[in-house]
Amino acid sequence: MKHLNQTGKKVMDILTDGVTDYDQARKIKNNPCKSVMAVCVEKISNTKSGPLFSIAHYYEQCGDLMRDPDMTFLRGSDGNYYPLTYRQDNLGIDQDAIVWTDEGNIKGYHPKMQADMTSFANGWMKNIKDQQRL
Repeated sequence: MKHLNQTGKKVMDILTDGVTDYDQARKIKNNPCKSVMAVCVEKISNTKSGPLFSIAHYYEQCGDLMRDPDMTFLRGSDGNYYPLTYRQDNLGIDQDAIVWTDEGNIKGYHPKMQADMTSFANGWMKNIKDQQRL
């Protein structure tokens, strides 16, 4: 599986710093500009393969929170971050690049989809770094 590049990893380390417990979250909004969305970080699971984190931007539409986007990342035992899912509500995109076993282990994955997610996430992490002044 593809993992984030070094810039992406550094940003993820900053974003996930202090988010150590399952179902713990933090919101980062370092830029006062209204056009820059806050970054929401959650630890959503502890799997046998490592912790899972959700990184998302949200906006409200007709009273509903919309993900713009929301990605999940596995932090592997090697310290690298592996993109697993991508969701963009306003476009109706919901992709899962990983196949899990019933026991919570990774059974397989879709290589091209996961590589595309990694490429996107590397650029997104750079944007988050710049926008949030990390």
